[in-house]
Amino acid sequence: MVNTKFKYLVADTTAFINNVQLNEYAESVLTVPDVVNEVKSKRQIKRLVVLPFDLKVQEPDADALAYVTNFAKQTGDYASLSAIDLKVIALTYQLEKLHVGTEHLRAAPVVSRTVASKTKPEEFHVKTPLAGFYNPTKDGESDANEDDETKDDINSVIENATEPVEQTEAEEASTEADDHEDELTEEQLKACFEKLSCQPEEDKDAGVLVPEKSEKADQESKEEQEESTEEEENEEDDDDDAWITPSNIQRVKKEMAGEVEDEKPAVVACMTTDFAIQNVLKQINLNVAALNGRVIKHLKTYILRCYACFKTTSIITKVFCPNCGNKTLKRVAVSLDENGQQVVHINTRRPLTAKFKNQSLPRPHGGKHSRNPILVEDQPIPKQMPSRVAKTKTNALDEDYIAGYSPFVTRDVDSKSALLRSKGNIKQWARNNAYEEDRRKRRYNRLVK
Repeated sequence: MVNTKFKYLVADTTAFINNVQLNEYAESVLTVPDVVNEVKSKRQIKRLVVLPFDLKVQEPDADALAYVTNFAKQTGDYASLSAIDLKVIALTYQLEKLHVGTEHLRAAPVVSRTVASKTKPEEFHVKTPLAGFYNPTKDGESDANEDDETKDDINSVIENATEPVEQTEAEEASTEADDHEDELTEEQLKACFEKLSCQPEEDKDAGVLVPEKSEKADQESKEEQEESTEEEENEEDDDDDAWITPSNIQRVKKEMAGEVEDEKPAVVACMTTDFAIQNVLKQINLNVAALNGRVIKHLKTYILRCYACFKTTSIITKVFCPNCGNKTLKRVAVSLDENGQQVVHINTRRPLTAKFKNQSLPRPHGGKHSRNPILVEDQPIPKQMPSRVAKTKTNALDEDYIAGYSPFVTRDVDSKSALLRSKGNIKQWARNNAYEEDRRKRRYNRLVK
């Protein structure tokens, strides 16, 4: 049996959540620290503690992370990937670069091509009609064929009517020549029959049996029967391979869906179920392993399309439309046709939502720590400039200075700016939805008697 284990396998969070036996698919399993921190369930944490293999935790370097981030922006999956997803892809790229090389990796994504033609390929043409099936011709073709047949009949009648008399004389001469040839052949046959004579002597070997030839014939007939039985058995075996059984139903389903390729041993692979991660990995030409150990083949390239002005842009980091300026960009898949023109594939079954577009805006706030929603691309945002006290430098060469958290470090805690500053790096309007009503406030209509 061929060993199809990966030498290095980078595992995503879904591999640990689904309790996949990763030691059956790889010799060495690696992941990033943030993936381990994403596991919150107590049962899954207990499984991580008692893993039957050594799980190596490693951070990708800055160069690999920058390469993967730039590549994800080109494929259009950057908005769908988190920082942890980018680290997982970067670690896979780093291991591939270290153990295999970068000659087979792509520097730019590949755009899929769609070939649309009215004529069917040769493999779809039915050369021999099936019994019980009738394929009627089109109305236009049948009418045209009937018209052509009628025209041919009319022309043939006219030609027969206008034939000259010379043709009849030539036909009579030809018939006489044919009769003369027939007479010659009859005379030759009579001469041949006269030459034939019967032999009065009897053949001495007429009554002798030939057992050797019969035995050889019997052997040949037996060999032919054996060969025919072997051929029938082989045909039955072939028929058995074509049957769908409980043992091969999963393989047949995947082959019919076109989701798997032939298994091949690889050095580095990444196991994940996130489609955005799989798309970036396959675009870079890295190996992808599904939860069942098979390699998946899916390639897509995305762009942004505005559903207000119907313009497209390939800058996937855009939030507002560069043409009309509205926040109406939607990610769509794109491919190339046979002429090299872009073909945009729009999912019409997914309706557009008007959420946050038909509600009133909150009252704008001023000041340094204002949290107003960003409505346009060039909206001015107040700068979070440090205060005067915060600008004072700490003397690291002081005798009382302690590295790390020092009680003698100058910190601004009394100014108005320090008291009003935000408690986190994320803006409040980004954390909480300012458009929705506060459900904690309940107003009752009091009846005044």
